[in-house]
Amino acid sequence: MDPMGDVALAVRDLEVAYGGAVKALRGVSLSVPTGAVVAVLGNNGAGKSTLMRAISGSLVAHGGAVTAGSVEHQGRELVGLDAASVVRLGVVHVPEGRRIFGDLTVDENLRAGGMAAASQAARQNARKRVHDLFPILSERSRQRAGLLSGGEQQMLAIGRALMASPQVLLLDEPSLGLAPQVVERIVQVIREINADGTTVVLVEQNAAMALAIADLGSVLEVGCVALEGRAEDLAATDEIRERYLGVTPSEDVAESELPAAVHVSSADGDRPAADLVVENLTVRFGGIKALSDVSFTVEHGTTHALIGPNGAGKSTCLNVLSGVYRASGGSVRYGGTELRRLRPHRIARLGLSRTFQNLALSERETVEDNLLVGRHRLMRTGIAAAGLRLPSARRERARHLERVHEIASILRLREKLYQPVETLSYGDRKRVELARALCTEPRLLLLDEPVAGMTHDESVEMAAAITAVRSSLGITVLVIEHDMTFVMSMADHVTVLDFGRRIASGPPGEVQHDPEVLRAYLGSAAA
Repeated sequence: MDPMGDVALAVRDLEVAYGGAVKALRGVSLSVPTGAVVAVLGNNGAGKSTLMRAISGSLVAHGGAVTAGSVEHQGRELVGLDAASVVRLGVVHVPEGRRIFGDLTVDENLRAGGMAAASQAARQNARKRVHDLFPILSERSRQRAGLLSGGEQQMLAIGRALMASPQVLLLDEPSLGLAPQVVERIVQVIREINADGTTVVLVEQNAAMALAIADLGSVLEVGCVALEGRAEDLAATDEIRERYLGVTPSEDVAESELPAAVHVSSADGDRPAADLVVENLTVRFGGIKALSDVSFTVEHGTTHALIGPNGAGKSTCLNVLSGVYRASGGSVRYGGTELRRLRPHRIARLGLSRTFQNLALSERETVEDNLLVGRHRLMRTGIAAAGLRLPSARRERARHLERVHEIASILRLREKLYQPVETLSYGDRKRVELARALCTEPRLLLLDEPVAGMTHDESVEMAAAITAVRSSLGITVLVIEHDMTFVMSMADHVTVLDFGRRIASGPPGEVQHDPEVLRAYLGSAAA
């Protein structure tokens, strides 16, 4: 493709700041030819998502502002327009994190996306196109979107964007946290969308996937364009191959390089050893069985991984364990206490804490304030004493702040404590959520895709941090994750689900070679 052809999108000398101070983009220029796929690469914090927000008009919702430069689509300036106006001009953004309307049905989500369509006929044609690309959305049109698997939610997010019949589609991390089979389908869809004439700008941590389907690529570093050119040329450079494709494996992060977890006495007092025992767990949503007679035991002090393809029931299982969902049958016991009928706050008091697949942080608050929320159940000062700032309340707050800062150091967040969460990269926000869970002083830590969206080096560092924390604090970890390198490097035991049923359980090395696991997770060819 001739990179000098007609330009669908022209970004010139763009500068963006958050809070009027934190500069996220510094003179970024990007030319997107009509009909091309352009990949935007870079580490977490490089400014990729900020660039997408600036183009789509959604920057103001995240506390950011364009301070210089321009963004043009077919000669029309987009800077200064709101997101709805940008959509009406044909530029549609699919943000990171599967931002669907969870309480609405699949069909209602699609109808919301079609509100910008030019006519009823255009909406009908767009819906047919979406159902052709994603047949599962047609099958589940009346199901609540929040009950879809991660992969299905990503399909819905893309489908909702396509309902507006975009000329330019901005895709921010479409493969984030998805199983290999689902990623392959997303790749096929992007190619089909592009073949139909839609220009695509693709932000991706999975550089190998992005460059394989892109015509052109740009690499951002600290808010600036560091490299750009044809995708095939970039993929062949040593710098890209080493830094973004993982051809040269990074050295593991030694535990000694991480700040040591500080031993402190928990408000829970002595912590007797406790196993988590799940027996014949069954969960139904209407006529759909999300889990069927699932059993496994998480032994005290171990790291237990729960894996499987999208829709296998992993997040549903975690939601039952944390009290978000009610089980239809079976038993969940922790240290002899039955959890099935307890509300989430009662379960939290037993020492269970969790992170979420989709981030659940207060984005406008600082990192420090978010971590203090995790200390809430351990605080003894009443509302009146805290409001009056009595000496006892100030002393207690100081103690909790000290612990917050210790945990922030463990996860390399100390320098970011006073920044609003919305200004952080996705990878940093994932670490904030883990830190907040640790601030509750958990006995059992439930992690839902803790390294989704992180680079290889960040995943290695996170694995080392979790292992160090588990050892130092004597906690138990149950983790869901699609990154098999991460899982197999730190798990003591692995349980595999497929279509809501347990198909394998055992040590990592044994599970890795199980034919049923290979078939379910990697496809029949691998098996």
